Amino acid sequence: MKVLVSFDGSEGAREALKYAIKLKCTVDSYSILYVIPTIVGISASFDSYIPQSVYEGQDKTADEILAKAKKLLDSENLKYELIKINSNGEEIPKIILVTAKEKGIDFIITGTRKLHGFSKLILGSVSSGIIAHSDIPVVVVPPKE
Repeated sequence: MKVLVSFDGSEGAREALKYAIKLKCTVDSYSILYVIPTIVGISASFDSYIPQSVYEGQDKTADEILAKAKKLLDSENLKYELIKINSNGEEIPKIILVTAKEKGIDFIITGTRKLHGFSKLILGSVSSGIIAHSDIPVVVVPPKE
């Protein structure tokens, strides 16, 4: 079985990866995916300049986030790949699902931040988006409280 873990470094994502590792007896390979979010300008009608250093900072942050996943995975004897994709304006759940299909993934595991109200409205919910559009089984793992 091939498993994709959507990993953003959050507590929910770490719990999702730990859950995935518990399934190692049935998993042939893991794909750990971090999607770099799009930088949104101040206004849709204002074409703002974003310095290259901001993009480089995002890339460095992505590497640091995936390094956290690698540290958890290296403590086990597992076959895995770390994947970093820039969203380039695409919705993150869509990128996760496209990647899962391209990789022949059998099972998606993601965390949740348990957002509510205004936070969920503004930030959205990646896990909800994955569930709503996936034809691949999905498990959502909550953060420890």
